[in-house]
Amino acid sequence: MTDLLSQVKIDGDGIIDFISDLHLQSSEESTYNAWASYMRETPATAMFILGDFFEVWAGDDVIDNPVGEFEAECIKILKSFSRNRNLYFMAGNRDFLLQKHALESSGMKALADPCLLQVQDQKFVLSHGDAMCLTDVEYLKFRQMVRDERWQSQFLAQPLDARLAVAKAMRQKSEEEKSKHRSAFENSIQSDSANSSDSKSQNESFMGLHDVDTEYASSILEALGCETLIHGHTHRPGDYGLLGNKKRIVLSDWDASSTPKRLEVLRLQSGELKRIKL
Repeated sequence: MTDLLSQVKIDGDGIIDFISDLHLQSSEESTYNAWASYMRETPATAMFILGDFFEVWAGDDVIDNPVGEFEAECIKILKSFSRNRNLYFMAGNRDFLLQKHALESSGMKALADPCLLQVQDQKFVLSHGDAMCLTDVEYLKFRQMVRDERWQSQFLAQPLDARLAVAKAMRQKSEEEKSKHRSAFENSIQSDSANSSDSKSQNESFMGLHDVDTEYASSILEALGCETLIHGHTHRPGDYGLLGNKKRIVLSDWDASSTPKRLEVLRLQSGELKRIKL
């Protein structure tokens, strides 16, 4: 297994980009093109990819197989960036099987979740965010199973075609569940416009639209002596308060086909964080 960095320190006043939840896949050409263009043009001196970079990753051998032409091209673009700049990767719930071969081929350095970043006289806790969604009980059980080294070894021992079929079925089931939950939730909101924000939050969790647990996130920040959490996963970009005057900054997912387009980078420059819309 690849050693995971639990802490990263970056010296100097460079430009740091944070992205997550691009869900890159060959069928979403417009999002891929937007990302490829961004990678060519970004002034970033370092980049942090905080999970779900790929929609699915069935094993590193995909980049050496004709069926993985798309994935191999993405790895080449990452490698081009990392030749003279630092590139960091944190696994998400979609690409947790991206391991040593793909990391070495792309030049990415693997991060533990959570990871403490010290940069420009500031400290940030970085996370994908899925492990902090405590109301998503069924997913957390699944996460514990698939992050186990023995399970991963058994799964990766299967032929690539079989793994891709399993991943496709799991992804389809996940999307169907999300669609069902969102439709039911939106209908409930339309029928009860008087819902309070607390009631809305409870309904979102009940309908499967889980969010990070405030107390849990605050406790992680407290343990690491940090005030700010940066994460993805929830597809709810924004700044949110936590306990003890702490806060969390949620990265945007990417979707070039949506209206309006969801293509956003969180950038740290000269000690200031800004959201950059592409």
